[in-house]
Amino acid sequence: MTTKHPTGMTGRTYLERGHPVTVTIAYSARRAPDITAPWLDFHWPDGRPAAGPRNVAVRRADGSIVVRPFRGLTRPKA
Repeated sequence: MTTKHPTGMTGRTYLERGHPVTVTIAYSARRAPDITAPWLDFHWPDGRPAAGPRNVAVRRADGSIVVRPFRGLTRPKA
């Protein structure tokens, strides 16, 4: 059984140019820093910052693991 990742995509199968790949490590967006003082209310200035490139590590059918952009991966038809 695959452990759940906060993004919900780890362990899912996608198609890369028609061939199935499994996401092994997903990107994670930046979150607010851990703040220990309860009186301090943190807000990102001008909204949340961009998460940057959304790269994922995928395992291909031949067993190789590569890091590639998430863009371009498609869900297989159910």
